[in-house]
Amino acid sequence: MIDLSETYRRLARAWPDAELGARYAAANRRGEQLLSEAPDAVPERPIALLASAIPSAATLSVAIHVLHALPKGVRGNLIPDLLGSAETNAADALHRCHLALALDGLTHSYTADEWLPVIYDIARVLLESSRPDPEPPSLVRHVQDAVRWLSTSITCLDEDSREAATALADTLARLLVIGVFADEAHASD
Repeated sequence: MIDLSETYRRLARAWPDAELGARYAAANRRGEQLLSEAPDAVPERPIALLASAIPSAATLSVAIHVLHALPKGVRGNLIPDLLGSAETNAADALHRCHLALALDGLTHSYTADEWLPVIYDIARVLLESSRPDPEPPSLVRHVQDAVRWLSTSITCLDEDSREAATALADTLARLLVIGVFADEAHASD
């Protein structure tokens, strides 16, 4: 049985860049695999990539909310399913957002890799301060913020704003945090 309090305790520690980088790379590879299996063509424009991440982000949000809302006695076999859904959808959304960042970078003379330290810095702060007891719990708030930042990213790209990369970095950091949470929760199973 997964103990959410224990998972949060394991999140609230120092996270070196190398570890965050490895987690990010693994999620990005998983998302790439999922996208390659998708029946539709991969969108070629950053806005279209972000729009295609919305279903995964919405499903991710539902999984994290339900995971935190279920009473302990009712959780049973639902927890592994919810965590699996969170892992899969976080990886899918992360990869699509990473591709959008790379495509925007081609237009604005930067690379997605240049933003990785920023993404890791944001994720580190969020992970280290994660707690189960605020209302809503930290991860519920982070998934809400990921959806909000995804929407902001779409708006920024639509307006050709130079803030698009910053919004995407915030989105990616939160998706990374949710993926790390799901990994850590599975590890306690």
